[in-house]
Amino acid sequence: MRKCRKCKIKEVPTKSRKYCDDCKLKPQICECGTEFTSKNHKFCKLCRNSKGNIGNCEVCDKTRHIYYNTGLCNTCYRFTHKYNINKDQLKEFRKIDKCQLCGIDISHNIGNGKGTAVIDHCHKTGKVRGILCLNCNLIEGFIRDEDHLKSIYINYKKWIS
Repeated sequence: MRKCRKCKIKEVPTKSRKYCDDCKLKPQICECGTEFTSKNHKFCKLCRNSKGNIGNCEVCDKTRHIYYNTGLCNTCYRFTHKYNINKDQLKEFRKIDKCQLCGIDISHNIGNGKGTAVIDHCHKTGKVRGILCLNCNLIEGFIRDEDHLKSIYINYKKWIS
């Protein structure tokens, strides 16, 4: 026998359970028929996502599932959290429509194509440097240091001439 993981008072059988009868979440049945366990929700996760929290994202202005009470869709919220930027900075980045290295037109709404916009950032410091196209971001990621860049340029010039 071991102690319950929540109340740490009552004992529970070691092999079968983690919680005592008082602390154990009782299964609930959603109106769609799915059985789930939760103290805070009346519906299963799929029904919650399909029913509630639908609205316009403050940054991308698309009608999507809004992440809790942030006013952002899940995608925009992930960007703000991952790159440690706020809503206003993300809005400014989404206004940029040209790659900041090569100057081609980019779009923030397409998948992994030639004109896909990518947030360029330093992996060591986490600082955001700007918006690039996918190809420039990949090339920039392969360059190790300034000497490596010079040798690539010299080799490139040999092939052209």
